[in-house]
Amino acid sequence: MNNILDEEFVDNSYFTVEEEVIGEGENAQKQMCFRGILSEANSINGNRRVYPKEVLREVFMEAKAKAEKSGQPVFGELEHAKDAHINLERIAVTFPEFTWDEEKGQILGKAVPTLTEAGKTVAGLAKSGFKICFSTRMTGKTKPMTEERKRQFNITEDCSEVLPGARLISIDIVGNPSCQKAITDTVYEEIEKEEKHNPTFKKVFDNLF
Repeated sequence: MNNILDEEFVDNSYFTVEEEVIGEGENAQKQMCFRGILSEANSINGNRRVYPKEVLREVFMEAKAKAEKSGQPVFGELEHAKDAHINLERIAVTFPEFTWDEEKGQILGKAVPTLTEAGKTVAGLAKSGFKICFSTRMTGKTKPMTEERKRQFNITEDCSEVLPGARLISIDIVGNPSCQKAITDTVYEEIEKEEKHNPTFKKVFDNLF
């Protein structure tokens, strides 16, 4: 039986925050979104697990194919559930962009808050200056990484290796994050970019909702 693999991000990793203009003229609307790294292969994550590149690629391809077949985007809940069930009332973001970087072995994405109460909570937290952090929830099996495999991945610490067959359930919003290479700059996009510490930070967010 597969276990639930929650991969919480660490090192204060979080997505960039952007403001996108959707539509033109009087129909134009501003939309909050988050972009960044969802998962990375061949390195130890915050839960001391390693996803070999071929395993993480398989996870991505299966999730992408499932989303395309169903016509529904990959989504995320507000905090991890304790099982593999989908909780509709907890869905907080969708991922209209979901891509694989073969060279770096990374899953990348753009998340947009949903119009649900959970989505409004996420948007409100971001608007208040909180770092929005993401964590994959999967089913899968692991085994202790052997010394031979450690040398292959240039790893010296004890850790577990995620085995082929892992499947993505959701990419959830969590309060205690952990992809060590996630982006940490915050920007807002419309006509020009605004740095995180720019005095217009609060004004830009106040105009979002």
